[in-house]
Amino acid sequence: MAVVAMSLALAACTNTSSDSGRAPVAAPASAGHDHQHAAGGPVGSGAPGGTLVVHAADELRATLTQLVPKFEEAFPGVRVAVEYGRGAEHAGHILAGAPVDVFVSADTVATAQVTAGHVRGAPAVVARNPIVIAVPPGTGIAGVTDLPGSRVALCAETIPCGRMSRAALAAASIDVRPAAVDPDPATALNRVRTGTADAALVYRTDVVASGNDLRALDFAQALRIADEYTAIKVSTGSNTVGADAFVGFLGSALARHVFADAGLSPT
Repeated sequence: MAVVAMSLALAACTNTSSDSGRAPVAAPASAGHDHQHAAGGPVGSGAPGGTLVVHAADELRATLTQLVPKFEEAFPGVRVAVEYGRGAEHAGHILAGAPVDVFVSADTVATAQVTAGHVRGAPAVVARNPIVIAVPPGTGIAGVTDLPGSRVALCAETIPCGRMSRAALAAASIDVRPAAVDPDPATALNRVRTGTADAALVYRTDVVASGNDLRALDFAQALRIADEYTAIKVSTGSNTVGADAFVGFLGSALARHVFADAGLSPT
C-alpha cells in the first residue's frame, strides 16, 4: 500500500505527455564507463518507463543502492542504470554528449559546468553533508570552541575532507593546530578510537559509516557551508519523464529517511 501511494504521489508530479524515454530493458544498478547505454523507441505512457541513465557521485553508492529498487518498485516500467564516479569525469562525459538523464553530485565545479549548457529545468539540492567533530563517548569536548588546546586530527588539505574542515574552522574563527594530518577520514577517526587524538574533523557520513563507537557533534558554521548534493535533469538524455520522476523521488520522505540514515542532512 505504501508503494502504491508513493507511486501515485510521484506520478502526479511527472509530465503526463508521452515519454520520449527508451523502451524497457533490464539495466543494472551499476554500469561501466563505455557510455553505450541501450536506447529504444518512446514509451507511450505518461508514467516513467524505459531505461533511466543516472550518473552519481561515488559516495552516494550506498544510499542509491537502497533507493533505486524502491523507485523501480513504485514504477515497474522503468529500469535505472547508475554509473558512479567523480563529478569531473561525469561532467566531461555529459559535455561530450553522453546520453545521461540525471546527474547527482556535490562537486560544485562539475554541477556548474553541466548546468551552464546541459540542464533541463531547475537543479534540485537533495541532501547536504556537513563537517562534524568526531569524538569518543564521555569526552569533555562539547563543541567547536573546545577544540583549541585539544589534540585534533584533520584530513590533508589535498582531499575534500581536509579543505572543508579548514573552511569550517575558519568560518567559526577557531584556530586549531592539528596533532595529526591524515591522508583520509578513516585514519583520522582511528586516532580518536585509539586515544591518540581527542577529536577529528570529518564529514558526518564518515562517522556514520565507521560504526557506532564515535559521536558526531555538529556546529553551525559547518552546517552553513555543507557540501550539497544537487540533482540535475540533463538535456543530453531522452527519458525526460523518468528523469522528472526520479529527481522528485530523491526529494521524497522515503529518500530523505535513507539519506538521514547515512548521515546526510535534509535540505
